Amino acid sequence: MRIAASLRPFPGETTCGDVVAWWREGDTALIAVADGLGHGLPARLAAESFMAAVEDNPGLDLAELMRRADRSIVHTRGVAATLVRVDLRARTARIAGIGNVQGALFGERTRRFDGAAGIVGAGVRNVRPLDLSIGPEDVLALWTDGLRHVDLDEASRHVRAAPQQLAERLLARFGCESDDCAVLCVAFDGAAPCAPTPFAPGSGPPEPCEPGS
Repeated sequence: MRIAASLRPFPGETTCGDVVAWWREGDTALIAVADGLGHGLPARLAAESFMAAVEDNPGLDLAELMRRADRSIVHTRGVAATLVRVDLRARTARIAGIGNVQGALFGERTRRFDGAAGIVGAGVRNVRPLDLSIGPEDVLALWTDGLRHVDLDEASRHVRAAPQQLAERLLARFGCESDDCAVLCVAFDGAAPCAPTPFAPGSGPPEPCEPGS
């Protein structure tokens, strides 16, 4: 399993209000995408606060984890966020989202998902995780509302095994100039189990969001 992301701040801003993160342990990975409301530093601080709450409780059920994060960031302006727990051995992805972070499993068929109405940090009630099976050719993509109508064309499908290239291509093709943008992609390598590793943040969370990063 390989995970990569591409982010871009709102034009004129030096700080991106979208943040991505991932953590791995053995055959599982916890993936998070958060879009702080608005732009600039306040949005960034809200998104980073959400990620800190997730990192403090990574083993919780996703619904409870989202509720814990909601209570932890009431002092911020709030975020839209999606959590995904991938189990490579079971070939499943459990997804919980609040707000307008969208995603899809692209493969032999496309399965799209969206967050429930609401704002994390403003009182989350009904969190209903979605379970999807992972096919051998699937690629997972998550994106904030700075991207529109995301889909994989033939050229994108040719780089589906290279998530960094795919994320950069999707951002360049579908990213808007009117918002922060973030897109995260996961290539599963046929959903083969990965070697056990210590539970620790991946290489992406939270990194400074530089244009074209």
